[in-house]
Amino acid sequence: MKISVITVCFNAILDIEMTIHSVINQSYKNIEYIIIDGGSTDGTLEIIYKYKGSIDVIVTEPDNGIFDAMNKGIKLCTGTWVNFMNAGDRFYSLETIKDIFEKDEKYSKIGVIYGSTITSGLINRPHRLSSLKYGGIMACHQSIFYNRDICKKELYYKTKHKYYGDIELTRRLFLKKVSFQEVPIIISNYKGEGFSSKVSTSARLAKFSYLFQNMGFKGIVFGIFGKLIYIRKTRI
Repeated sequence: MKISVITVCFNAILDIEMTIHSVINQSYKNIEYIIIDGGSTDGTLEIIYKYKGSIDVIVTEPDNGIFDAMNKGIKLCTGTWVNFMNAGDRFYSLETIKDIFEKDEKYSKIGVIYGSTITSGLINRPHRLSSLKYGGIMACHQSIFYNRDICKKELYYKTKHKYYGDIELTRRLFLKKVSFQEVPIIISNYKGEGFSSKVSTSARLAKFSYLFQNMGFKGIVFGIFGKLIYIRKTRI
């Protein structure tokens, strides 16, 4: 079974090599590796091309944001499963993909699989799937694999969401009854500072815009009181 890993980057000279090593040195060999670069000018491309023999597709051109770049990767990939491991992030170990997909048919009818993440040295285990109902996400984006055969045309990012395209995609698949399954391993080591994790005025405004566009006024309520609602619901 072929697994596609997509790395999106832009001027990531300090981070890209670690991410590349994390992918090309996986013990699982049937990996398609795609790098979508936004037209870096800081030396990132020189590092990428140093490993061109181990990278299946390299695209370097301007894009309209990170989720536009991810969509480019989706259109190019041919694997059954796709994961996004962006510059600065890495798989937890060189055995990670093998540990998940060694038995090819185990997850053949599952649309989304996800696991734990290391962030700032701490293990972050997945939330309950019900968090998706309240504008959250059950796991770090880097610790999620999407099954292209099952997600089909729904596997794309809405580029209007500058910060929350990954959350919108995963929530949309959940609401369309795509099957999800947690795997009992740590999948990624997340550097942080990703678009959906930024805490700033613009990010907060973007969050409420995302919630309103996808959930209406109920989304605004969830945005303000979401954690309290989620905690109460999961305890009932």
